[in-house]
Amino acid sequence: MQKSLAAFLFLIFSLPSIACGDEKQSEDVPFAQFDEKYQLENLRLYKILAPEKHGDSYLTSVYMYKKNEQHISVEFTNAFFYPGYKEAGIVVHPDLVNTYDIYLNYSTTETGGLVMCGGNSIKLNISELLGVKSPPKVIPPPPKPRDFDN
Repeated sequence: MQKSLAAFLFLIFSLPSIACGDEKQSEDVPFAQFDEKYQLENLRLYKILAPEKHGDSYLTSVYMYKKNEQHISVEFTNAFFYPGYKEAGIVVHPDLVNTYDIYLNYSTTETGGLVMCGGNSIKLNISELLGVKSPPKVIPPPPKPRDFDN
């Protein structure tokens, strides 16, 4: 009886871990890149790349925050080489990178309109994001030729 109970418990607890796998590997994750070409005095450009979807939620805003100092909404656009990602550029002094928090806000509506059931906010740090391995770049297809007949 004890052996069959032990075997049953082993199967119950081992199967979900095999079936589920590592969730982080299957989802797109945010990451950052340092732009070596950009230099404005002592400031440097860090590109924050975030998945446009997180579960069933859509990226609606990106904020840069430093307690009692600033709270800035950062504009983001489609990431040219990373389909499914949005890109935001943040310019700071390299020595101050660790002092800022980055917030990715996701909403259940694609437009970020009124949400009755709440959204999802993810707090990140530029230094941590620089350590995340980026997905391979995808070269986009050339643009379609313009139709001059219309």
